[in-house]
Amino acid sequence: MNELLSQFELNSQENFSILTFLLNIIIAIILLFILSKLYVKYGNSISNREQLSRVFILVGVTTFIIISIVKSSLALSLGLVGALSIVRFRTAIKEPEELGFFFISIAVGLGMGANQFLPTFTGFVLLALVIVLMKKNKLSDSISQNLILSLSTTDKNGNEIIDEISSVLSMHTTQLEMKRLNITKENFDVNFLINLSNLEGLQVIAKELKNLDADINITFIDSGI
Repeated sequence: MNELLSQFELNSQENFSILTFLLNIIIAIILLFILSKLYVKYGNSISNREQLSRVFILVGVTTFIIISIVKSSLALSLGLVGALSIVRFRTAIKEPEELGFFFISIAVGLGMGANQFLPTFTGFVLLALVIVLMKKNKLSDSISQNLILSLSTTDKNGNEIIDEISSVLSMHTTQLEMKRLNITKENFDVNFLINLSNLEGLQVIAKELKNLDADINITFIDSGI
């Protein structure tokens, strides 16, 4: 019973070490700073990555301070759960990648706040390697593009021009899927999802499509946007 009641005691200063606290928070800030640079350099978000990267440090350090305060008191931990249950974040996460980096920053704050340096540091290094390798692999292996074609009908009917476009795309892509087709009296729009092995393929495709119809309008849009 005494051990159970002791968990609710708010005074845990006898277990607090200012040296350990400062060392852990400095390490946490360094790791979070590295994370912010990784996001700026290797992130795919179209938003202002430089501005968002600063938030990772604030979130991580705030998490570190909270965990440092509540980790030795069950009463404070329960109070934190109750406080968080009434908090509502009004700013939506625009892209899943942003959520992933936020979780990494929170994990760093949790680990260092709980004085778990080795698993936190090891996990962070592995995640950093994964982020770098995934970006390198994406740049070297393939380029996913959403190809939007808009052209005016001439003496060819829609089926003929679509077959010719598909034939050109299939020769220079590793993946070809029609996603949208809109036909009117004057023109028709068609969207294809394609996968290219290199950037030069974009120029080749544009040239050959222009040979089919000089009035064709071609737009390349990254499918990640």
